[in-house]
Amino acid sequence: MKHRKPNELHLKSHDRDHSHWDRRGFLRTLGMAGAGAISFGNSSLSVVESPLLNKALSDAYSDRILVLIRLKGGNDGLNTIVPLNEFDLYANKRPQIHIPENKLYKLNDNFAMPNFMNSVAPMWGEGAMKVIHGVGYENQNLSHFKSSEIWATTTPDSEISSGWMGRYYEGKYTDYINNPPEKPLAIQIGGGGNMVFDGDLTTYSFSVSSPQRLKRVAENGTLYDNQNNGDHLHGQQVSFLREASNTTFRYASVINDAYERSKAFDAYADNNLDLQMSLVSRFIKGGLGTKVYMVSLGGFDTHANQPTRHEALMTRLTKAIQTFYKDLEDYGMADKVLSMTFSEFGRRVAENGSNGTDHGSAAPIMLFGPALQGSGFIGKHPSLSTLDKQGNMTSGIDFRSVYASVLTDWLCADPVDVGNAIIGSKPDLLGLGLGCDGSENLTMTDDPLMPLHAAVNADQGVSLYLTINESSQVQIAVFDVLGRKIGNTIDSRLSSGRHNLSLIDLAAHDLPSGQYFYKITVNKDKTYSKSFMLK
Repeated sequence: MKHRKPNELHLKSHDRDHSHWDRRGFLRTLGMAGAGAISFGNSSLSVVESPLLNKALSDAYSDRILVLIRLKGGNDGLNTIVPLNEFDLYANKRPQIHIPENKLYKLNDNFAMPNFMNSVAPMWGEGAMKVIHGVGYENQNLSHFKSSEIWATTTPDSEISSGWMGRYYEGKYTDYINNPPEKPLAIQIGGGGNMVFDGDLTTYSFSVSSPQRLKRVAENGTLYDNQNNGDHLHGQQVSFLREASNTTFRYASVINDAYERSKAFDAYADNNLDLQMSLVSRFIKGGLGTKVYMVSLGGFDTHANQPTRHEALMTRLTKAIQTFYKDLEDYGMADKVLSMTFSEFGRRVAENGSNGTDHGSAAPIMLFGPALQGSGFIGKHPSLSTLDKQGNMTSGIDFRSVYASVLTDWLCADPVDVGNAIIGSKPDLLGLGLGCDGSENLTMTDDPLMPLHAAVNADQGVSLYLTINESSQVQIAVFDVLGRKIGNTIDSRLSSGRHNLSLIDLAAHDLPSGQYFYKITVNKDKTYSKSFMLK
């Protein structure tokens, strides 16, 4: 057996350590990861590109978008959704800060919301709002930092530094740096440092001052030549950083293109949250193609003067949501966007001595969007008469169940991948009824009279059942996870009605088990994609 010299072993180990550190450490050193920002007006915007998220574009319906609205500081759930069925106990616990009955908007016989949230009352009436009661987790941590970390990583384990959305796509697109997608995969506005989109090693972000600067960066030829950097450690570092910069500038260009292609909606107010929501809307309307957005509103740590502060925050939140969906509705995109609020914890049931509330446990999550197809409540509201020793309510729904349900019912994720995203025992699904039941229900964006319905069965072969209401030119292709075409490619004019189309003959193709994708293009300009599993 050949033995290496001690100094040779040390050098190899040294190189390995640096190779592991390079990708994250170098980016953070250059300000390219985590805290980078683009400025649109006065709003800070980070673009989170992760190979771990790339699969979202294929797993999700091609036109479905998720907007996460982070309420930083711990939103008071009891003054957001007021329990009419325990109103006397609620008012007794909060003699100074409870919402009087004559200032409530009744949602049903048991629950109401304050009148200052009336901006979303029409959405409730139109079936575009759901409330998930009592969301939290066992042994609630009451530290802002630690609880935010738990909500991002889905575990109290401090050794875990990856987020639930990052892990969801872990390992599926590992060649992101050399072959980045054409569009940014997730955009985060504000809330820098949140771990939701982090993978084990990769989080890419960048900083520029304005959309105009984004355009100039792309037009001035700032993409780097990444050839002949050498195989040594320094060359690998240079290659990695140049490719990261290439990706950054490429996204600067497409973000600016989408921004330029869309028009402003003049009903937004002049505040930070409205600016964030207006940017998200412009990117959606401009066809950016990003599937996941996260915006944030701070100030919810209401230890003192809660009535005034909480009213201002919830008024701002609900007005922004109302304007956002009115904007999207005018453009015909409202039913393609699901929004979800979340916060690191709720507040204590009893008020404190400063007309405020201290850190608590369970709180509601609110969902918005016409895709909900009916307003209502999910879960059971925690009892105000059965509190823990700290005076906190017991959560009835684990927040990980909400994540799993949104992934499953909105982004149409495979159960195996949902399991990879959520650390711990298998979460219960809430049954949001958003259409992901093993089949596709696709509605043409600008032609609601022409729906598509497709389902995949993989027995002896893979068949696609496609129903169309008008004669159309249809192209269908099947790809493996590397993007290679496999099986049968279909390109023909199909009459209205139901069609059974063979995509893969398994007897003729020796394919390994795993994930595959089909892409449907209708009349050359409307495209949909979906994944399926061969086992």
